[in-house]
Amino acid sequence: MRCVIPMVRRSVALLLFGCASCGVMVAAEFVGSTPGGTREFLGGLATNVPCHYIMWHVTLLTNQSTGRSTYHLTALYRIPASGNTNQSQDGPRVAAQGTWEMRKSAKPDRVVYRLTADKSQRSLSFVKIGDNLLHLLNPDGSLMVGNGGWSYTLNRADQAEKPGDASVTPDMSYKISPLATGPNVFGVFEGRSPCHGIARELKLPQHAGCMKVKWRITLYQNPETSAPTTYKVEGTLHRQGAREGAWSIVHGTKADTKAIVYQLSPTQTEAALLLWKADENVLFFLNRDLEPMVGHADFSYTLNRVARK
Repeated sequence: MRCVIPMVRRSVALLLFGCASCGVMVAAEFVGSTPGGTREFLGGLATNVPCHYIMWHVTLLTNQSTGRSTYHLTALYRIPASGNTNQSQDGPRVAAQGTWEMRKSAKPDRVVYRLTADKSQRSLSFVKIGDNLLHLLNPDGSLMVGNGGWSYTLNRADQAEKPGDASVTPDMSYKISPLATGPNVFGVFEGRSPCHGIARELKLPQHAGCMKVKWRITLYQNPETSAPTTYKVEGTLHRQGAREGAWSIVHGTKADTKAIVYQLSPTQTEAALLLWKADENVLFFLNRDLEPMVGHADFSYTLNRVARK
């Protein structure tokens, strides 16, 4: 999987160096891996063909001479391997270009990037999450909901977290409880994130070979009042036993004092865990400065709801 990224980056680098003398400047460059729910826009693979995930590389450009904003996009489909459908192999690669524009969304204080492809004239929109993330939007403006493996978040390439060293990957196996249900469940959220950044935030040991963290976070409530009660965190970083405690709803990120944040109380060995509610179904990890955490080309610091209220 990791071998495809340098090839994509080299092609983008050639493009940028070739255009530097033309007055074209890079506005931003984003990378990430998402589920396969954007195939109508990307093309290259039928919607009924199995797809594990899609690797993205998007470069937003502005022409200082003309004021025209354009983008270049490369996407690689990762499909089930022929010998083992649980593993992934390279599938079709697509490249596209077109124009982009910024718009204010219907929701206050949200900026939307809208990409329109030159050939198909199809459009795709992302909401800006802090300074370093973009998240794909549904046609109705809601955030696209990923799954336990990947989210629909792209990460700014020059701020991306460095991945772990695959040559020294430790045993990261763990057990997980059955999915909680019932009126006392506020929500269950899952996802995969990078490892080192969140380990630092939680004051946990960092293993050089940790490639990803699998998460299941269950938030419980008082079934009569809907008030927050307790939480349970399971996954890669809690292989010896679930992290549990009380949680509360607080307000404020660095960019928005009114933002809703789920605060999971600290334990004797770990710091508090802060999750920004950007949507009913999508949460973003916050760092100690109350900023959304930045992932990398493989995983993002995003959780997706798997059990609705």
